[in-house]
Amino acid sequence: MRNCSIPFLLILLGFLISLKLSAQKNPYFNELAKAVTEFNAATPNQDCTQLINDLEQLSKTNAGAKDWMPAYYLSLLYTRLSFNDKKNADAHADKAVAWANTSITLQTNDENYCAMTMAQTGKLLVNPILRWLSYEKKIFEPLQKAKKINSNNPRIYILEASLKMNMPALFGGGCEKNKALLVKAKQLLEKQMPDQVLPTWGKQSLIDLKKACPF
Repeated sequence: MRNCSIPFLLILLGFLISLKLSAQKNPYFNELAKAVTEFNAATPNQDCTQLINDLEQLSKTNAGAKDWMPAYYLSLLYTRLSFNDKKNADAHADKAVAWANTSITLQTNDENYCAMTMAQTGKLLVNPILRWLSYEKKIFEPLQKAKKINSNNPRIYILEASLKMNMPALFGGGCEKNKALLVKAKQLLEKQMPDQVLPTWGKQSLIDLKKACPF
């Protein structure tokens, strides 16, 4: 029994060492994971200038130039800037749209279509009354594309509920008509597995939405 266990322990030890060496040899992943951790921990009004700089540098590396995630997170950060910096909102939203397009070009998926919806919302909010007719399709179309790719993405329903709750009741707006979207988003978020780099955000958004629309 002892002779059989020794080779197994040696194999296990070798496997663990190889995992450690693999992580050490992939500085890009480590830097991306660090940036995503900072992104997830940031508050809506926090100054993320350094994080933006870090992600822009990552996007210029050989690995980052081929990866959709730095561009995805940059799009979200520039959208957040457009919400917070009203004086330069249009310029920030333009960058958010550009980074969302970059992410989609690198790898089309449900997450970067959600990022596009948020970026276009940033453009709309510069002047909602004058821009609604021009941006309604640009905002909702990416969400529909995201839903076709992965209908189990909770961020789709968070964004859809947030948008529709602020529309007139005549057009399906308000709390009552959109509670089901919030409930679905909550259920999907609860099933979501943690990940070092893939998008997992949404819990704080739901908490904020629940204040306006208890569900």
